[in-house]
Amino acid sequence: MPIEVKKMLKVAICDEDAGECAKIEGFVRAYSDFELCAYTDSKKLARDIEGGRMFDLYILDIVMPEPDGIELARLIRETDKDAVVIFLTNYEERALDAYRVRAAQYLLKPVSYETLSGELDIATSAAQRKKSKTFMLKTKTGVEAIPFHKIVYCTFENRRLAIVTEDGRKLVGSMLRVAFDEAASPLLEDERFIRPHTSFVVNMDFTHGIDGGLMVMKTGYEVPIAQRAQSEIKNRYARYFFGGEGE
Repeated sequence: MPIEVKKMLKVAICDEDAGECAKIEGFVRAYSDFELCAYTDSKKLARDIEGGRMFDLYILDIVMPEPDGIELARLIRETDKDAVVIFLTNYEERALDAYRVRAAQYLLKPVSYETLSGELDIATSAAQRKKSKTFMLKTKTGVEAIPFHKIVYCTFENRRLAIVTEDGRKLVGSMLRVAFDEAASPLLEDERFIRPHTSFVVNMDFTHGIDGGLMVMKTGYEVPIAQRAQSEIKNRYARYFFGGEGE
C-alpha cells in the first residue's frame, strides 16, 4: 500500500517513448498525489535542471538520445546528492553505470505497478526524511521553524545568527549567548551543510560549485573559503556530490 505523503514531493519522469512515459505517469499518479512533471525530451529536463529546477525523485529511462538517463543522473548529482533516482531500462548492461551515479533502483521493463510502487515506498520515505528536519531560530518576535532543505546558508552577523532561505528571505536571530559553531551545530550534524569559513555554514544543495577560494551559490552569492580549509572543503564537496576526492 502507498505510504502517506505528508509533504508533497516533486517527481520528474523522463522517457522518450510517449506511451511508456504516460504509463509510468499513470502509475505514479495512482500511487500518491505528487507534484509531477513528465518529459519525453531529455534535453528539456536537462535544461530545467541546469536552470535550477529541482525534484525530490527522478524516474529515468536509461536509453535515450543525448543526454541519456545516466548523463541526466550525473547532471542531477552535480547539484543534489540526495535526490532519489530510479532507472527504467530494457537492458541490464548499464547496471554498473547506474551504481556509479547512486541510483536507488534499476528496474527492467516492462515495469508493473506493484514493482514500481514498492520502490516508491522506499523513495518517498527517504525524501521525507530529508524534508523533515527543521532549524529553530529564536528571533525578536518568537521562534521560526526553518526547514533544513530551504536554508541556503547561515552566517554570523553582529553576534546574531542570520539565515538566508531559498525564497530570498533573511531571518535574523536574537543576540547569541553561545559561539557560532555551537549555535549552528544542528546544521553541521547534517551532511548537506559545510563550514567553509568561520562565519558561514552553507547548504551544498544550493551551490553551483567552487571557484578558487569561493563557494558560488545558485543565488549568485559567493561565500569565502578560509585559506587553511580550502583543501578539506574541496574534498568534502567532491565526496558529497560525486563520492570521490577533490584535487
